[in-house]
Amino acid sequence: MSVATLASPFDAISLVLRVGSIGAAISSLELLVHRDDLGDSGVLDGEVQLTRTRGLVQSRFRRWLDTLATQKSATTIVAVRLLASCALITAASTFEVARFGAVVVAVTTLLLRLRSPLGIHASGSMVMVTFTSCAFGLAVGTGRSMGFALAFIGGQACLSYFVAGSHKFRAASWRSGTAIPLIASTLMWGRQREALLLRSRPGLGMVLCWTTMLGECSVPLSLVVPLPFALGILGCAAIFHVVTAAEMGLNSFVWAFGSTYPAIIYCWYWLHGVHT
Repeated sequence: MSVATLASPFDAISLVLRVGSIGAAISSLELLVHRDDLGDSGVLDGEVQLTRTRGLVQSRFRRWLDTLATQKSATTIVAVRLLASCALITAASTFEVARFGAVVVAVTTLLLRLRSPLGIHASGSMVMVTFTSCAFGLAVGTGRSMGFALAFIGGQACLSYFVAGSHKFRAASWRSGTAIPLIASTLMWGRQREALLLRSRPGLGMVLCWTTMLGECSVPLSLVVPLPFALGILGCAAIFHVVTAAEMGLNSFVWAFGSTYPAIIYCWYWLHGVHT
């Protein structure tokens, strides 16, 4: 598939689904391998996390939520999500598979988020955006509906990058170049070797902080600059996610945000009057 084919709404949406499904399959496999986390006393114990949700709904939904909270129900949902993701990875270019698979992944992801609403980060939210949008676009099944879905995904991705970058500009630690060295020093996200390196070279921390802020804020420019520059911006964003995945363990961001790039490229073609 060449970049030019992404001017077609279905080609673009099928690639969104393929890339996003890789991340969904990986996260599903991780949950199945560590399925004890979904059970009693696990970090994703549904009974604990649904306490807030149960208090917000009417009593007739409580039995359904109690069923959703069980380890067996969660494991079944994750298994169905994995199967749908694998189908999309291999056959998203087939319209019927793409439509059915997008709906299944969107619904199962929503159920998992309802069951475990705590600890959802930006990549999890982006997965909901991409699959739900694709599901609605493919459910209608017209070029216009798929185009609207892609426009929403691309716009949401650009907004997410810009908000993340501009928010960092407001923090003194990012402007002074100390934010990334501090993150590298944490137990959860950091590594001792990198932390020591950044402490000994404060100029490097400054460069990394400002590169991150400016890079995130520049992603929306990919919609208006010439296509080679747009691809360069998205390529740099992809490298950023790969590096953070390797250094911080944020592997889900690679697939969640990487899946939005075909939508951004489709939006570029649409804004420049190229249609197929």
